[in-house]
Amino acid sequence: MLGYFLLATPVMMDDGFHYEGFAESLARGNLDFKSFYGFQGLSFFAVPIFWLTRSHVSIIIASIIFSLLSIPLAYFIGRDYYQSRRAGLYFLILFLLIPYPYVTMFRGFQEAALLFFILLIIYGSLNKKLWTLVAWAVGGVVKPFALVLLPLFFKQSLRSSTSQWGVVFILLAFLIGGAYLGASYYQTGHLINNAAINSYQGNFNTGNPPPLTESFVFGIKGYLRVAANLFLSFRKIMISPLVVVLGALALLLNKNLKLRKEIILAITLNFLLVGSLTFSFSKYLLPMTTLFALASVGYLLKYKWLLPLVFIDSFFVFLPIWNYFGHNFWSSPFVFFLPMIYALILLFVTRLNLNKE
Repeated sequence: MLGYFLLATPVMMDDGFHYEGFAESLARGNLDFKSFYGFQGLSFFAVPIFWLTRSHVSIIIASIIFSLLSIPLAYFIGRDYYQSRRAGLYFLILFLLIPYPYVTMFRGFQEAALLFFILLIIYGSLNKKLWTLVAWAVGGVVKPFALVLLPLFFKQSLRSSTSQWGVVFILLAFLIGGAYLGASYYQTGHLINNAAINSYQGNFNTGNPPPLTESFVFGIKGYLRVAANLFLSFRKIMISPLVVVLGALALLLNKNLKLRKEIILAITLNFLLVGSLTFSFSKYLLPMTTLFALASVGYLLKYKWLLPLVFIDSFFVFLPIWNYFGHNFWSSPFVFFLPMIYALILLFVTRLNLNKE
């Protein structure tokens, strides 16, 4: 995957200029929420990279690092959830078949970093790590959609509040969120300097952003968009719709799944949050699709013929993203589809070892 990333040509676009601008401003000692809109969690990680490289795509380099760190993390999550190394490899295959995050990061977007923190929160929840709440807080300032994962570890956090280290991590999590929101409010007069409404209609006025309440509207249209962003590939969806269906069936029918009720609650929160927005993109459903992917692995382990169907379905996930994003960063579709080839090789090696065993 590192080779795949090195073959790409970054082209900073849209919100990426704000994330990079915030990072470079902070690297020079100026914390500036007023001039740059959006959630700036990733920009804080890009600061040391800018110090070391003086690169004006430091935000993209940070995303590459997070995407590479997500690879072993995906394996460990699948392995620990199902107590099976093969399950770890299958979940890693599904990670490779989610092209959106590691494509849009080359325009300066944050989904690759968001996916890392989603995976980190899931891993911490599965293994009852005390630091999970801190990962949740940091993920929330990268993109607030990570916050819907709170049900995965909420009970564990309550139990850990009786221990000294548990209290330390709880306080640290609230300090991170409070410091971010407090600094933003102090500089701008509102909690979040968000593009939200009218950000794609002329220049965004950082001195007079729209009220956050304008980002929400309650009606059936928003929830229909959620369904479209899960299943209609021309909307640049996150993952194969077949994986979503398999994951939903597993959560509905298999009552022995770990954290089943907590996962269902997190998915419901993601659905309600995104459905209430005045506009939405499929990337807002990344917590949900990641959890569906994890739940689907049980069926992939049980029925060998399902994974080939997932690969076929995934082709129609990759193709619209190539047509819309990918051609800007890679020289040919053959290069762009390399992660699918990596996943196929991984599947072949896994099946070969299974047959030997």
